[in-house]
Amino acid sequence: MHHRPQGSPAGTTRRRIRAATPTDHLHRSWATRRIANELELVTATCPGYLLGRAYKRVTREFEKEFRESNLTLAQFALLVNIGRQEPASGSDIAARLGSDISTISRTIELLVKRGLVLQKRGEDRRVRVYCLTDAGHAALAEAIPKWRRAKHQTLAGIDRSEWRTALRQIQKIGA
Repeated sequence: MHHRPQGSPAGTTRRRIRAATPTDHLHRSWATRRIANELELVTATCPGYLLGRAYKRVTREFEKEFRESNLTLAQFALLVNIGRQEPASGSDIAARLGSDISTISRTIELLVKRGLVLQKRGEDRRVRVYCLTDAGHAALAEAIPKWRRAKHQTLAGIDRSEWRTALRQIQKIGA
C-alpha cells in the first residue's frame, strides 16, 4: 500500500516495509557470510588496499623521524628528485614522483621561497627548471640520516632478500 505522508510533496510516496519471515534469517546469514568472505578476500589480496595500508604505516614512521626536521616528507621527496638530476623541469620531477606538476608546484614554490631551490628558465624559455641551492644541499645532507633511520625502522624484522624481491615488484607496479 502506498500513501503520501502528511506534509510530503505530491509525487513522493513511502513504502511500507515488509515484516521479516523466518527464512529471511537463513538467507541473510548465507548472504552475509558470502559477503564477509568476499570482503576478507579484498583485505587479504587487493594491491590498492594493502599498498595503501603499507603507505600509511611507512608514512607515519617517516613523519615521526622528520618531525624534528626543517623539512616535511613531501619537501624531502622534492629535494631528492630535484637533486637526482639537475637541472630538473617540473614535469621531470612530477614524472619521477608519479604525480603531476599542479600537485607539486605549491611545494616547489615554497622551497624556492625558503632558498632551498633555485628556479630558472630552461633552454625552452617556456619551461622552468629547478636546481638545489647550497642551502638545499645542506638540508638534504641533514635529512638523509633521518631518512636512513626511518627506513631501518620500517624494514626492521623483514628479511633482506625478501625485501629486495618485494622492492622489485613494487617498482614494477609503480613503473
